[in-house]
Amino acid sequence: MPLRYTESYRLGPEHRDSITALAFSSEGSYLAVASLDGILSIWSTASGKKHIVVVAGSVPFLSVLWSSPFEDQLLCGLANGIVISVQIDEHEVTVTGFRAHVNVPVECLAISQGVVVTGARSEVFLWDHEGPGCWGQRGQIQPPPSISTNQQAEVIVTSIQWADTRYSQKTLLIAYLHHGILFWDANKFKMVHFFYVKTAVASMSISPDGNVLVVSNLNTGFDIYHLDNSSLDGSAHHQDDGRFFIATGTLVAEDRAPAVRLWSTVAVNDGAEDDISGPAAEERGRRRNFEKSDLLLVLVALVLAYLAGARLGLPTGN
Repeated sequence: MPLRYTESYRLGPEHRDSITALAFSSEGSYLAVASLDGILSIWSTASGKKHIVVVAGSVPFLSVLWSSPFEDQLLCGLANGIVISVQIDEHEVTVTGFRAHVNVPVECLAISQGVVVTGARSEVFLWDHEGPGCWGQRGQIQPPPSISTNQQAEVIVTSIQWADTRYSQKTLLIAYLHHGILFWDANKFKMVHFFYVKTAVASMSISPDGNVLVVSNLNTGFDIYHLDNSSLDGSAHHQDDGRFFIATGTLVAEDRAPAVRLWSTVAVNDGAEDDISGPAAEERGRRRNFEKSDLLLVLVALVLAYLAGARLGLPTGN
């Protein structure tokens, strides 16, 4: 059953420069939009109206994530190495920050059970975060070893994700532009797995069930791996046409820097498959599973690849 996209809202012209990151809140009620113009805007997905604006002067916002399941707290990485916490209360917004990295841009953020991970060029730091203004450095993760094909390449972190893997329930996956993907056991505080990716890795996304890892590469499109054994399941090629999406449930955002539009998705049933049975029905089920989950995951990876390319100064289309 294919998905049909219909435009819900076109967000107002809040940003004057390229958009660097998008993040939906845990319940999908809000969309946070970060930009090179030093503005973080938060929008209601129900009404399409602006909810809150946070201004960092001329310092670009490069990364953003919602750090609370109650949709009231965000973390943002800035181009000057500072991480800020945005606490949203009923009548006020409180912004606090600290310097996580020295003069390198914080382009990646991830959080799990109060442990925040920041990625800035080659640096990856772990922090204990117990609320606004309460930060303590837990440690640093060193880059994976170089091999002959990448030993001259600059080490650049492009994506960080927490995952429950066969190595540990608290595994941190770190993707590098030229140096593959590292699996880090946060309980044992050591690298437990690493696999080299031949293409330049712009970003990665993990499926909600934790079984599939989609890697956006800057060469051809997407590579889809089984997370449990890092085996390649397939690839999807694409041509960059300037349209990029990020999905959560049935909500999709399109980023045409510096504009953002919201779309909703609905399943379309044309009735042609109602009487299918046997092997054909099984194949239809596999198709539907791809359309409803892997497709949205690929769309997430696509926008992350675009945003990563924009931050790194790489071609990203028109």
